[in-house]
Amino acid sequence: MNSPLSVSLAAIGIQMTLDVLESKFWAIAAQPNDTDCSDVDGVCPLRCDSVDIACYMIDNNGFVIISKQRNDAGRFFGEIDGSVMTTLIRMGMFKRVSLFDYQAMCKMNSHSVSSARPLLSPFYGLASALKWFLSNFLLFLLEFNFCGFWHTEHFVDAKASFSVSSAHKKRGDILQPCDTEYPSFVYEPSVKETNSIIKCGRCQKMFVVQQIPDSNLLMLVVQADCDCSKQYPPITMEPKEVKYIL
Repeated sequence: MNSPLSVSLAAIGIQMTLDVLESKFWAIAAQPNDTDCSDVDGVCPLRCDSVDIACYMIDNNGFVIISKQRNDAGRFFGEIDGSVMTTLIRMGMFKRVSLFDYQAMCKMNSHSVSSARPLLSPFYGLASALKWFLSNFLLFLLEFNFCGFWHTEHFVDAKASFSVSSAHKKRGDILQPCDTEYPSFVYEPSVKETNSIIKCGRCQKMFVVQQIPDSNLLMLVVQADCDCSKQYPPITMEPKEVKYIL
């Protein structure tokens, strides 16, 4: 455009492997060896490779990017530590948002209501049983070979085989269209840093979380020697089927 008010827009970024990002993160997160620890109770200087603490880098939706356990990368942090994630939600650092999937597939309920005619009278059942018996008896007569009684030399032995039809499959394997609701969690950027102590029976878990400047990432340091899984179950993102009242 030739207008003097035109502005050229561009996006600048950098791409790196997870290994490079991890190495830089661990190096920056470690306190130097000459740190003044005279007024500090506990382990000092702190390093993320210590067995006493667990360090995480998570994004603004609570998914783990960096952890000492490589299998945690890509997982939702609430599934790893429900106590800390529950506390962050209560403190307002994360808020829960409900999302809906209107093109989901759900397992058919085995106790779903059927549109078939109910058995209003026992005669319906008796008539159905009699009809089934007669049809199978006629089919038996059509398929039975009476010549076999006199000419058995024309027959060969055959192994019995069994086949499972689709009607005998588990009803839970059948999927049907449905609407589902699943939770999502969003970071509140107005809270730059926070810390707390979680009481878990016989122990207390301390943690501190801080926003990494100029990014949508958070650094989270958690005390690792206190298990709170019995008091705080994991927070999952499993979808739930939406039931409509018609």
